[in-house]
Amino acid sequence: MFVLFFRLLHSITRRTEVYIAVSALVCIFLGALLFAHFEHRTFWEALYWSITTASTVGYGDVTPTNTAGRAIAIGVMLTCIPLFGALFSIMAARVAETKIRRLVGMEHVGLRRNHILVLGNADETLTVLKSLEGVGSIVLVAEDIEPSAVPLNVSYIKGDPRDPNVLMKARPAYAKHAIITGVRDGDILETAIALKEVAKDVPVTVSTRSALASRALQALGIERTLVWQELLGHTLAKSLQAPHAGELLMQMVNSDEFVIDEIPVPEAFVGKLFRDVRSEHHEYVLGLAQRNDIVLGVRRNPLVEAGAKLLILKPKV
Repeated sequence: MFVLFFRLLHSITRRTEVYIAVSALVCIFLGALLFAHFEHRTFWEALYWSITTASTVGYGDVTPTNTAGRAIAIGVMLTCIPLFGALFSIMAARVAETKIRRLVGMEHVGLRRNHILVLGNADETLTVLKSLEGVGSIVLVAEDIEPSAVPLNVSYIKGDPRDPNVLMKARPAYAKHAIITGVRDGDILETAIALKEVAKDVPVTVSTRSALASRALQALGIERTLVWQELLGHTLAKSLQAPHAGELLMQMVNSDEFVIDEIPVPEAFVGKLFRDVRSEHHEYVLGLAQRNDIVLGVRRNPLVEAGAKLLILKPKV
């Protein structure tokens, strides 16, 4: 029954919704123009009458007084009320669809491409999902997250991310990037192996608890690993040296005003010293990613090579 309901709802496209909304607005304005002409009212009085009639409120302070006005009122009621009713019904049905899909664990991904894939559940998973809001399409694969806690903009596939059959529902081969989290390093390793089996070329970032697991992940070909214990330890140490360092780092990674982005080095900067690139670039350059190394430009000032990437701080769109 759920499947038939979802198929019927998806047969009504977004374009159809726009057509319905535009048709309803046209009917309201056309009714207002005709009402103003035949009832000898100002356009704003006629528009007010048209909106109250279409919304079924009908205060009665502006009413038709002749046959033409009554005919126009009938036309507005027979067109606008059904159109707006259909539009609101479709919108409510889509919200209900999202909630039902999550409750029964059958989130639809469809022909999605260039999405961000989040696999597994850990303490930081919901924070990651919230931080990714607005950066693109997001698909979450996990088996023990309460559906109501997942943001509405995230497609939630309820299942074990270590299972290749579950992973295939998220179309990992077409993902732009994958993030793997988990409570146990063993689960994280199994998820990484399963992902590499079905989508070996997708870039992966892994959140892990130990340096040993990080080395094992690197042996699998996953170079981007974040070790939480080391990250927390270094942050605390820097906070002792500079009391506001921890707050600065949190603002850099947790601010709603700006984001850290990674972009290819423009050809005009290839062959220049990194310090010169930083001074000439129109955005704030944090560092340089080159030859599997991150250069901050404090002690080292290398020549920028082709294929390198800049880490920049920019306003959040």
